[in-house]
Amino acid sequence: MSLTSLYDAASLWMTPSGRKEGKVYSEKPVPVYGAELVTNGDFATDSDWALTQATISNGKLLLSTSNGSYTAASQTLGVIGKTYKVSLDVADIVGTVSVTIGGGTDFDITSNGIHSFEITSTTTTLEVKRKFGVTNVSATIDNVSVKEVLASDGDFTFSRGSNLSAT
Repeated sequence: MSLTSLYDAASLWMTPSGRKEGKVYSEKPVPVYGAELVTNGDFATDSDWALTQATISNGKLLLSTSNGSYTAASQTLGVIGKTYKVSLDVADIVGTVSVTIGGGTDFDITSNGIHSFEITSTTTTLEVKRKFGVTNVSATIDNVSVKEVLASDGDFTFSRGSNLSAT
């Protein structure tokens, strides 16, 4: 079988970038992101965000509700259907905070730290808010960043069933 026909028949192909002692090395593609889309993501001022029962103080966004009322900060950005990398720093969290760009997928955060994820937008509104259905929520948010994913990291996941002879 020639290399060309082998390549044409392959469902997964790896081009090695080096080898040593029976190991093949390959470089994982590096993701490429667009410019920062969030204005005032460091909350340096009390501006650029639409606030609903939330406040900006001392360079932080404060979300807090003990009775289940809606608390959120939102900002218009992006284009419907594009994928974005969202990252934010969360501290002093109680309950669950959700982040979304549209009504599609909510990313739920329940722990302190820097959280990053990719999301495909269904609207042009970024929301950082109380998780629907969770009554007691409070959190301090800082350094919100949203950048368009121009080229992904090329990573993928797969699973294998119990049929070891399957191809």
